[in-house]
Amino acid sequence: MVKVLDIASFLSENFYGENLYIDNVTSLDNISANSLVFSKNKIISNTNIKALVLVPIDFEYQEDSIFTIIKVKNPRLAFAKIVNKFFLKKTTNRIDKTAIIENDCIIDSSVSIGAFCKIGNNVLIGKNTIIKNNVVIEDNTTIGDNCYIKSGSILGEDGFGFEFEEDGTPIRIPHIGSLKIGNNVEVGSNTVIARGTLNNTIIENNVKIDDQVFIAHNCLISEKTVVIAFAEISGSVIVGKNCWIGPNCSIIQKVVIGDNVTVGIGAIVTNDIASDKKVMGLNALGLRSLLKLKKRISYGK
Repeated sequence: MVKVLDIASFLSENFYGENLYIDNVTSLDNISANSLVFSKNKIISNTNIKALVLVPIDFEYQEDSIFTIIKVKNPRLAFAKIVNKFFLKKTTNRIDKTAIIENDCIIDSSVSIGAFCKIGNNVLIGKNTIIKNNVVIEDNTTIGDNCYIKSGSILGEDGFGFEFEEDGTPIRIPHIGSLKIGNNVEVGSNTVIARGTLNNTIIENNVKIDDQVFIAHNCLISEKTVVIAFAEISGSVIVGKNCWIGPNCSIIQKVVIGDNVTVGIGAIVTNDIASDKKVMGLNALGLRSLLKLKKRISYGK
């Protein structure tokens, strides 16, 4: 339970209305008494319930309204910050008795490790990182502070790399690099990130990776990039900062993607992409080119 004044102070904003006690969070469709909700619109129909509503800056507050508001630039973002600050139960840092931790690891005392995890040799895990259940972290992997590793992920195992004899017999190329994960990184359930072949696979600070993603050896995923479910990123791909890698897309090996790039759902990326582009479809066409192509061939009719 928290007072509106404390929430407003946390956001460094003013509030309008009654200084309520807020004891739950709900959606705007399910608004209830003493709840926290957010609205991205200028109109709120539920005006007969005492609640705290986060609204856009240009919202016009009626003095006779029964609800309380705080005006913010991004109501959804403010809502997320408030819930994280005031309404989530703090995870108790503990290492489950079923977890296996090998030799020469450095694991901060604030780290939580769930059931049936396996931590290899010479692994470094930073402060306040949470590792859920059935996670495999292989030798020489580094994970930074405040990371969240969801259940079933496999981090730092061998990648898939072969060279071939004259008769076509595949010979495995040893993967002796490692995996380096920065701070504030999230890795989704059943996601696999391979270690490097000779150099390292690197996941920079504030990268967010969804469930069931595959990232191959020697990749660099730069800071603040978001990778969505079922994306496949092949070996030695470089992804720039602040990118959005859409669900089910595939990126061929050694492609370089610039900063602020959006790769649409199901795109197949076979060539480098310059910064500040939006691409989608087969061969990841630029958005304008794809729309022209669709119009020319009456695609989708």
